Amino acid sequence: MFRPTLATLAFTALVALVLFQGVARAEEEIQGIALVRTEDPKKGTIPDMVSGWGSISPSSGSSSTLSFQRDGLVSKFYVEVGDPVKKGDKLLDFETAPDIITAYQQAAAIFKLAQSTKTRTAQLYAQQLATRMDLDNAEHNMLDAQMVLTLQELKGGAKPNETLVANFDGTVTAIPVSQGDRLGAGTALLTLTRTDALVLMVNVEPSRIEKVQPEQQVKLEALSTGKKPMEGKVRRVGGAIDPKSRFAPVLIDMPLDGVLAGESFRAGIVVGQLQGWVVPRGAINRDKKGNFVWQIDASLKGKLPDGREYDGKAQRVNVDIIGQAGKVAIFDGPINLEKPIIITGGTQLTDNNSPVRIDTGVPVDEDEDEP
Repeated sequence: MFRPTLATLAFTALVALVLFQGVARAEEEIQGIALVRTEDPKKGTIPDMVSGWGSISPSSGSSSTLSFQRDGLVSKFYVEVGDPVKKGDKLLDFETAPDIITAYQQAAAIFKLAQSTKTRTAQLYAQQLATRMDLDNAEHNMLDAQMVLTLQELKGGAKPNETLVANFDGTVTAIPVSQGDRLGAGTALLTLTRTDALVLMVNVEPSRIEKVQPEQQVKLEALSTGKKPMEGKVRRVGGAIDPKSRFAPVLIDMPLDGVLAGESFRAGIVVGQLQGWVVPRGAINRDKKGNFVWQIDASLKGKLPDGREYDGKAQRVNVDIIGQAGKVAIFDGPINLEKPIIITGGTQLTDNNSPVRIDTGVPVDEDEDEP
């Protein structure tokens, strides 16, 4: 049996140690360089926006709740909640309660009999075959029967079936009953809201409401998918904080084509302009010490032990964020115009003077969430 000598064991251990250190150093060198993208420092402006969130709702007096003043049931609906309708469009069919129809028919029969009796009594009176009292009683009975018939007509007995139609262009915003339900007189059947009377009411932080003024431009983004951003204007600024939401309300005028009642929007009210250093939002980093960006000192470029070159070393610059708009941030800080700012890849860096290599490829459009 082969037995390794002490020298063989020592040599084997030495080779293993060298290989381990070589692999460890190679891994360290691979991990010790960051690939980043940069852009030259530049100053600019972005809109100073006050954010708000709200939903589309009918303006005061723009909704109409429709009903019939008689007992009955809905036999058919032609629309559903959310449907747009034009003036004259069918909304539903309503059937009057049978007892109301029966009462009307009875009243009509009694009136017809009283009318015939009055006519016959008048003829007899003309022939002196009836007294004046007989004629007066016949006329009185006919008038009483007519009043009862009119009352039954007002109760809807003359209309066994009726179709409810839209009396203006609008949107069906509520249907509180179901087809076939037995309903009392005056029960709300359907709510119709004018298409041209919808408004957007957004909630704004009270601390920022003093900057909001009528006629200011508003950038709007529907929280539902598939809609392009829109623009509107401030119509009115609320003068008090809502006791329930604890926000200040702002009324926004906006295009109403394709907008649905109840739809939610995010609003950016442009209250001015912000000036400073402009970068993509992803260029701003944050830790326990605050916000910062990385700049590259190209005078510190060099090579790693494995021969790979790097374009410089990253240096931290603490900054104060002034504002954000979409994918862009604007900040203030001691930026060196001669040093490019790292806009992607900065999250790989932890220390000053970390070596970096600049990626000269086509920039990627990062789809970041907005604030």
